Amino acid sequence: MILKIKEFFKNLFKKVDKILFPSNIKCLGCGRDLKEKQNIEFCDECFEKLQFIDENKCCRVCGTILKTKNICPHCKEEKRHFDMARSVCVYDKFMADLIAKYKYHNNPYMFKTFAYMLTEKYNLLNINVDVVIPVPITKKRKRERGYNQSLLIAKEFSKQNNLLCLDSVLIKTKDSLHQADLGYSDRQKNILNSFKVENKKQIAGKNVLIIDDVLTTGATTSACAEVLKKANAKNVYVLTVASTNHFNKDEKTAHKNKVIKIANYAKNE
Repeated sequence: MILKIKEFFKNLFKKVDKILFPSNIKCLGCGRDLKEKQNIEFCDECFEKLQFIDENKCCRVCGTILKTKNICPHCKEEKRHFDMARSVCVYDKFMADLIAKYKYHNNPYMFKTFAYMLTEKYNLLNINVDVVIPVPITKKRKRERGYNQSLLIAKEFSKQNNLLCLDSVLIKTKDSLHQADLGYSDRQKNILNSFKVENKKQIAGKNVLIIDDVLTTGATTSACAEVLKKANAKNVYVLTVASTNHFNKDEKTAHKNKVIKIANYAKNE
């Protein structure tokens, strides 16, 4: 009887071990087996598909792609509440598919690779950070999705860099529409008054790093930075896995002509 119990637990531990540490680690892009465990889980072919953003060819404020290091028109003309935002990769079709797989198709295990990618970028930046805060989602959104994708990345990133992750300071106060469904101007309106800060003492006088998956117009992270600054955060930085070219040519609002003009600027600058 005792031998049977031992055998049962031995087999159980083997199964658990395979779940936690699978021998067939697969590429997040194509699904092919990787030869060995690695921090950033892409095969050589898929790794080549990642379009990394050059620090010398982006906006100094929001990090959007330019031909040289400069300040993009949006950051010149509109108030940004964060001090600096940076992203690892361009949000192209390949990256969009990866983020969708992670965010909407119940693949939370992908957070480790994204966190390592953020760590690599963070190590290139000359910023001093005290605490890390993920962009929050509402309880309703978390129930629908099963997890906060930004929180998983932020916790792992904090662990890798020996930083404190505060996941109960910045709160999402209302269910806004999905930002992905909106144009530039509507994103700004949609996110207004959506966040609040609790336990203000934890960030007072601190340099805060906001973690999110994608930066589009910067409306969400700027709104987060605004309430953090009002709660006496010293500096607020933003780090995301990917960044779109937020100069949206399809914007069907009064901003359309301006957006097209800015998009052309981004190509030539």
